[in-house]
Amino acid sequence: MSRDAFRTVEFCQTQRGQIIQGLRNNLWDVVVIGGGVTGAGVALEAAARGLSVAILEARDFASGTSSLSSKLAHGGIRYIAQFELGLVREATTERNWLRDKGLPHLTRAQQFIVPAFRAGKVGDRELPKSKDGLGKMRFATFLYDLLCGFKNYGKRQIIKDVEKIKEMEPALEATRLKGAAFYYDCNIDDARLVVETLKEVMQKGQAIALNYLKVVELSYDSSGRVNGVHAIDRASLKEEKIFVRGRVVVNTTGVWADDILSLNQDSQPKVIRPTKGVHITFHRSDLPVNRAFGLRSIDDGRFFFVLPRNDWVVVGTTDTDFSGDPTECFCDREDADYLCNTISALFPDAKIRDAQLQGSYAGLRPLVAEPGKPESKVSRKHVILERDDGLFSLLGGKLTTFRKMAEDLLLKHIRKIRKDVGLPKFSSQKNLTKIVYTIAITKEEWQEAPEVTCSKLHPRIIHHLFEQYGRGGLEILQRVQQEPELGKRILDDPAYPVEVSPWIICEVDYVVRHEAPLHLEDVLCRRMEISWLVRPDYQGQIAVKTALRMGKILGWSKARIRKEIRTYLQTIKNNSFFFKGKIPIPDF
Repeated sequence: MSRDAFRTVEFCQTQRGQIIQGLRNNLWDVVVIGGGVTGAGVALEAAARGLSVAILEARDFASGTSSLSSKLAHGGIRYIAQFELGLVREATTERNWLRDKGLPHLTRAQQFIVPAFRAGKVGDRELPKSKDGLGKMRFATFLYDLLCGFKNYGKRQIIKDVEKIKEMEPALEATRLKGAAFYYDCNIDDARLVVETLKEVMQKGQAIALNYLKVVELSYDSSGRVNGVHAIDRASLKEEKIFVRGRVVVNTTGVWADDILSLNQDSQPKVIRPTKGVHITFHRSDLPVNRAFGLRSIDDGRFFFVLPRNDWVVVGTTDTDFSGDPTECFCDREDADYLCNTISALFPDAKIRDAQLQGSYAGLRPLVAEPGKPESKVSRKHVILERDDGLFSLLGGKLTTFRKMAEDLLLKHIRKIRKDVGLPKFSSQKNLTKIVYTIAITKEEWQEAPEVTCSKLHPRIIHHLFEQYGRGGLEILQRVQQEPELGKRILDDPAYPVEVSPWIICEVDYVVRHEAPLHLEDVLCRRMEISWLVRPDYQGQIAVKTALRMGKILGWSKARIRKEIRTYLQTIKNNSFFFKGKIPIPDF
């Protein structure tokens, strides 16, 4: 199969054999190792400049850091205190592009509040004086908006009237409250950003992405320069080995970057310092906030968020050094207690006990090591390494700046060696990938679409389809019109009304056919994010319904369906320290 022919190949596991044949039979301009947001960004940048590109991911797309973040498109207001003004300018500018142009359905403006407190007793807790005083926050929020050219979604404010703040946020403890700063950032669905970027790449032609293809060896030409990779197909029973040739090879594997750097090397100093960040989730009725909060821990002063997302609330993140297997990184009791200790002090009427916890997740930040610095002070700037053998590594950085990181790699590094490796000439124009994604749709366009105006689904489901899938949501609505059974909810239970359980059967069909999940976990943990938004007690019925639907499309046997369910529910158990029972599984 030629590289150009991939435009017509469905992004679905039913096409896996055809895709692997194409990977083998072509010489690719760029081979990207790693299918997280960094790798997706490099692929988009290369494809937009007319280069052919192959993306190989050892597990599922976005299965590392890129699905386990705080799910924000933001500049990082706390980096102002670290004088990383260039990083903040870069990130806020990229945020504005995603919000206004690139993916407006996926990137939603959110008002944040940072309260300031006087030291003293709050109930039986000792509340420290806020590190972030109102004067400091006035200057920080001004700089934050200045650095993005005053193009933030709304105007910043400093409010000293405690009664006004209490009206705005009744659940917030106000005994020691001095005032609060208000500013805007955006939330985003991180894993969907990755998948939509990969889909955008493949629509340009001359590109393909494949998951569960683990790179185990680098290949070299006669001069000692990297000219491809050997990879194991983890989806095949025999774990078949394939060779993918490339003029340029780029390592974008995040916390696994050192593993790739050590391939074919006798010794390789480690460059990644992984730090653990955890998040816990509640229903908004149990933690009733109207806005997102930026808070300081009352224990050690670290900054973390309380983030409303429709009728859920995500709390996190922590920031601690981690050693060990990245796939064995989970939220534990100590992590959750650290976050809940501050939440229970500042929101005294919130219900945040184990019985209210919906789920948790833990991820690792792939920070570039800076010896001697505490983990929370290590820079989030990206680093580009070019080794003598020609291997490029794009490391560190932030989710929000994925496009700019890739642009720097292509224009400042790969362009310099273009002639040496035989790459075709490509444009040096900046901001070439500040595009409107094909899947993007504005709220106004959505509301006027006939698929929406004619739909009989609950308004909450329709809103969910808009936020998650953009124009893809219109395809889902069309299918439901043709087959109303596909509009049934995956979890329809009195404990989970539609406001906190909007997912429908047709979504499973859509992501399986268009977004290449191989396993049940890929759908429920990343494509649809149900794994951390529903308690373990109800995950068995979700797993059965979803696995049966996946199996119908992908041709799974009953034994395969049972295995997929067991594996997924073990993932749920690993991430549910707060749940001690056995997850019930309905008969099927």
